Amino acid sequence: MTQAPRTKTPLPAGALRFGAVLAASGPVILRSTEISLAELSVGVCYKIDPDLLHMAAGTWWWLVLWTQLLLPVVLAGLLLRLPHRATNLGITAVCAVLALLLAATAFPLDIPSPLPGRALPVQSPWPSAVCYCLAVAALLLVARAPAPPVRRSALLWAAAAMVAAWTVGRLTLAQSDASSFGWFAYMPPELMWKQPGAWSCKADVDGVLVVLVALVAAAGALTAERLRRGVALGFAALLVLGTFEGFVAALILWPAEYFDLAVAAMFIRWHLLAVAALTVVAAYRDRDAATRQVEESHLR
Repeated sequence: MTQAPRTKTPLPAGALRFGAVLAASGPVILRSTEISLAELSVGVCYKIDPDLLHMAAGTWWWLVLWTQLLLPVVLAGLLLRLPHRATNLGITAVCAVLALLLAATAFPLDIPSPLPGRALPVQSPWPSAVCYCLAVAALLLVARAPAPPVRRSALLWAAAAMVAAWTVGRLTLAQSDASSFGWFAYMPPELMWKQPGAWSCKADVDGVLVVLVALVAAAGALTAERLRRGVALGFAALLVLGTFEGFVAALILWPAEYFDLAVAAMFIRWHLLAVAALTVVAAYRDRDAATRQVEESHLR
């Protein structure tokens, strides 16, 4: 009896789809290399200091920053749920974000600097533009390739991305008059090394965890099942470490006579644990769906 061939995405096409999401994540990853609230206030992930939220960024830049942050999530969602239309819709989304970025750069709004005599830095749009052009090129190259199978875990990945954006949303959307996300006055370059924030806190504040969720979801475009599952489990393990990072630091650094378990427990970031759980469930749902497809093809 002739068995139906197993349907899967060729590795070059899968790599290009993953590369498109990676390129679209470039602006967020590049922005995370700059000074952010994780360096200015190490405890910002646990308690917001209103005095540090006076660095203004108007609604215009809020829109730019959030579209840049959500673009990789949108592309990953299209690859998972609408693979046949992912190319056209993905290119449209990338071009829309690029147009918004260029418009915000060409018509800047006057934003007062929080430090007298020091202007807010003008960030060049061209590194982001290059990233978006690479994303469009990757989508164009994969346009004629067979579409990957629809995956039923898209809602789980979307939920993971939304939970991963908890800190970013708390620092931006909750503030009606100012935002400290992404745009800061120039600081001494050595500040990052003299007062470094925890790795997971910086990734959380800068929105890197959101794009990492999108990248892990996009890894489903690759054919190697073990690779997909291994990436998801590894990412979940890092999130678990980040969840208890502050608690463990308090447990180690606080003198025993001053240690308060209730206060130390406030350093646990439960939303990272929720993202880890959603990531594992989504990864195994993808695996189970792929197994059922193989079994059905063998029965035909």
